[in-house]
Amino acid sequence: MNGGLYINLSGIISEGNKMNIITNNLANINTVGYKSEGSVFGDFLSQKAISAVNAGDKKPLADNQYPIMLYSYNNFSQGALKHTGNRLDLAISGKGFFVVKTPEGIKYTRNGSFSLNSDNQIVTQEGYPVLGTNGKPISLTERGSNITITQNGIINILNPQTDENQYAGKIETVDFKNPSLLSRNGNTLFSETKQSGKSALLKNPKIEQGYIEESNVNEIQSMVELIDISQVKSTMNNVLKSYSQIDNVAINTVGAAV
Repeated sequence: MNGGLYINLSGIISEGNKMNIITNNLANINTVGYKSEGSVFGDFLSQKAISAVNAGDKKPLADNQYPIMLYSYNNFSQGALKHTGNRLDLAISGKGFFVVKTPEGIKYTRNGSFSLNSDNQIVTQEGYPVLGTNGKPISLTERGSNITITQNGIINILNPQTDENQYAGKIETVDFKNPSLLSRNGNTLFSETKQSGKSALLKNPKIEQGYIEESNVNEIQSMVELIDISQVKSTMNNVLKSYSQIDNVAINTVGAAV
């Protein structure tokens, strides 16, 4: 097959992958704690090009380089903080992640839209327990306005009889060496990878009670990128049709000659 055709097909696939990522970002523009996903693209060298490089040719033929998506990454830029007034709505300002326990193991999230389950445990919207610094789910003895949570994650419950705060635990917050390379598990949960490094306790978290962190998706930028991709794909599809027409002409010409 023509090398240029391979390049064009690879480009169509790559642009399709990029489009899928952007459309998913736009679909989660109103998802609490959602972090946009990006992608990095590069050139894949064909075996012919690799052989040329190994033979000393530092500039292999262009028609032996195919565009592919190398990897995707997470954009953990800060999302806007929205005031809700709910005592168990928490937002991290700056670096850090909440730690939650799921059936698949420990996961990490920026979605602090929490509530209490029937056992008075602080849980995520999916019902996963939020962990304290002791590595266990956080259980409270009270519900409602008596709960206060400091910026460093300390939970206090006001005793109405003594009018004093009672310590109820501390929310664990962690960070990673390379958080952009965490593995996505759904829209707002992440798990550590070899590339992200292991989680480390965040020494000075800044947790805002009564707030949630909104999605950090840039809607206008995403729409512009989506339009650009659509135009590129349209051009590539036209080129693909041209290759097909050229092949048909060549086949018919050879057939007529025979």
